[in-house]
Amino acid sequence: MSMPGWYPDPAGSQGRFRYWNGSAWSNETTANPADPAPGNGGGSRDPASPGSRSKTPLLIGGAVIVVALLIVAWFIFGNNGPGGGFGGNVPEDTNSAAPTVSGWDETSKPTPPPTDNASTIACPVTLNDDDTSQGSDGRIHGGGISVEKISGWSNSGMYLQWVSDLHSQMDTVRPGWMSNIAVGQLNYEDGFDSPEIAARQSMECYASSGYYENFTERVDLKNEATTVDGHDAWWMQSEVRISSPDMPEIEGDVVDIIVIDLGDPARMGIYFTSVTIGDDVRQQLVDASTASLRVE
Repeated sequence: MSMPGWYPDPAGSQGRFRYWNGSAWSNETTANPADPAPGNGGGSRDPASPGSRSKTPLLIGGAVIVVALLIVAWFIFGNNGPGGGFGGNVPEDTNSAAPTVSGWDETSKPTPPPTDNASTIACPVTLNDDDTSQGSDGRIHGGGISVEKISGWSNSGMYLQWVSDLHSQMDTVRPGWMSNIAVGQLNYEDGFDSPEIAARQSMECYASSGYYENFTERVDLKNEATTVDGHDAWWMQSEVRISSPDMPEIEGDVVDIIVIDLGDPARMGIYFTSVTIGDDVRQQLVDASTASLRVE
């Protein structure tokens, strides 16, 4: 995030963007990252303090915001592929197990200062618009993979900017906090080139993004090769820890990410879950769904 521009508010305000001028954050925020830089008639002071929600899915804010995010991704990742274009060229993962706001490449300079409230790292933005139809077979389908739905959980419009064909379920744990499962796809055109690296990069994007407010650290529990339906895959499991004054009883989530090599020249399947640390009942439901994971 070294280039000047509007970025997700590091103070954790959902749907708000704050301007980074290359050396410091602005006081102004905006809901539209296409606005000009502060001082040029763009942006507005946020009249409210950051919300108390500690975890909310990142929702699509309309075509303007999507286009603006693509422009941000262009400046962050550059146009280094042999064919040019947006979306591609995921850098090699060089992060530690406890990533910082500097993103995947912790050697890049300059970087914004850390924040106590949230961690924002630069993740790719995919242009892929695949959308798998959902049947009535009691499974969630997407990215060439599927899992059994969890009875009583609701369908959700989860959005992760680097994942396409994303379909998910969620269950509210308490106001402002939820557990979920999701399937989707990672696209080779976006620079993802192996299940192992893609799983690690996706964990860093998921754990250290605006998805978690009051983020404190990530503790990796599993990082290993596996198989799904005879296909090579990589499984990463981490505790994503938070410290929220609004919900002190919540320590964070156990997050699982499985990336599957489908043998497809264009994509890999990806499976996400998040369950509150210590919530054995929901964890058992999610584990049962994980056991049903298959390639289609």
